[in-house]
Amino acid sequence: MSRIAKADVYRALDHAAKTIISAGGADGRTSRADIKAATANLTGTEKKLVDVFFKFIDHRDFKSGAQVTEKDVKRAVAYAREHMVAKYDLNNNGLSSSEVKKMSLSGRLAVDLAKTLKDAGIKPSEGMLSKWTTFYELTQNVTTEKRTDYTVADTSKISADLARMIIEATHQSTYDHVTNLAEAFDAVDQGEFVVRTLKDKSTGEKLLAIDYGAGDNTYGALFDLKGKLVASIHDGDISLK
Repeated sequence: MSRIAKADVYRALDHAAKTIISAGGADGRTSRADIKAATANLTGTEKKLVDVFFKFIDHRDFKSGAQVTEKDVKRAVAYAREHMVAKYDLNNNGLSSSEVKKMSLSGRLAVDLAKTLKDAGIKPSEGMLSKWTTFYELTQNVTTEKRTDYTVADTSKISADLARMIIEATHQSTYDHVTNLAEAFDAVDQGEFVVRTLKDKSTGEKLLAIDYGAGDNTYGALFDLKGKLVASIHDGDISLK
């Protein structure tokens, strides 16, 4: 087995955590019955990891069998990252097969799911975006490495690639007619686009965010660092592509 990055395993744990939290519904509390219902629609390693990780969280609770909250899940994820994954990467160069063999069942299942998700073509950026559903939450919980506010006066400073992304971001609202930068700046509120490089420090993932105002609401798009559209921003909400 080739080495697998800890960031990929962290994403698998985050994926399982999101499933557990979502299973709880509107009250934000996940019971064993909730997990049984949620895992009925899952298969393979994903189903095993969600089930085992929930039992791990439930066992850590002083009141065994009590309902699990979002706070419980996030605390368990932090513990798992440090004690079930990171401590086994002795050389800090990714997890080898021999290191994986020493891990707990939850850790090994997370590694297996990480490989499955990667093989299935799940984009790394989904790990970051799966944690928060609104653009505001995203910007408040990750690091903004760089921010630049552009107006039409800055047109000469905008590269061809960035221009393409700005136009594509504009299309996420109702401005389908936009074909160039001049039209883009003319369409949005205050004639301004905010371009940010966002980084999730826990995994090292980075995204390029382009947002603008449209009728007092936030619209825009998120791109990976190769310029591929990975999510849209509609009225402040994030929608994966």
